[in-house]
Amino acid sequence: MRGYRALQRRTRGLSDAVEELLSHEFDWSVGHLTALLNGCVFAPSLLTFWLVNGVLDFSTAFLLGTVSSPGGLVVRVVAYVLLVPTFLLLRMAYYLGHPTHRRSVLSGACPSSDALSLDWFSVGILATGLPLALQTLGPWIGSNLVFLVGLFVLPRFVASERIQLVVKTTSLLGGSAVFLYASYGAVAAEMLPLLPPPANTLGWVATLTLGDATVGRLLAVTNSLLTGPVVVAAVALLSNRVLTRPELTSIPLVRYSLPARDPARRVLTSAALGTLFYLGVVAVWTGRVAVLP
Repeated sequence: MRGYRALQRRTRGLSDAVEELLSHEFDWSVGHLTALLNGCVFAPSLLTFWLVNGVLDFSTAFLLGTVSSPGGLVVRVVAYVLLVPTFLLLRMAYYLGHPTHRRSVLSGACPSSDALSLDWFSVGILATGLPLALQTLGPWIGSNLVFLVGLFVLPRFVASERIQLVVKTTSLLGGSAVFLYASYGAVAAEMLPLLPPPANTLGWVATLTLGDATVGRLLAVTNSLLTGPVVVAAVALLSNRVLTRPELTSIPLVRYSLPARDPARRVLTSAALGTLFYLGVVAVWTGRVAVLP
């Protein structure tokens, strides 16, 4: 009887310990599971970002021409489907490999770290195709000249903030219109006889292009293991620094579509790793690996 009571006490103690452990783990504010779900490894917001960012990125890719063939589109879609699981595995490996972060994770707390960003990790999937968009170089130069003058030059000579806002907004609309008209105006002019061909009104802005050989060499650079991550990371950092300048963040509504200014280490590391991930998917999909351009 005495042995039975001792066993009963031990069983009750074990049951109470398990109950306390489970209540701790499934509490909304503490526990390993909460730490994992609320951003330590995974967060529901990542799926929202993945869906919304995917729609925007691929729509922009079609508009800019960074996807040249159905085959290239399929590879990028496959890479984007694998994007979040790969990012989560990388972040988990980083947390568990870092001595301080590992202690935090194993104790049920989420470490505070900005080493990796899904936003910049996803850049490599489409940025490797930028040379295809730059083949029609004239519209890029023309629209960016409008942006440069209207956003960064003219407002410096205007004292009124309201007039500055008008100038900036006009330049954003004008630069976008120049790009669209120079890129697609020739097709629209065939359907709308009253619309003049862009070559007649914009000149070299509508006609300047890069040769196929030049575009091929640039693609080889962005899609090689040794040079692609470096180039894409540099483009990502430049984009982050330009898009987070006060000349742009001071524009109402526009500021909500702009990224936050991230540390250079975070942008460079995430973009480079994302590019390596995409090139790895391409290598598995096609059976070819380009180490150098």
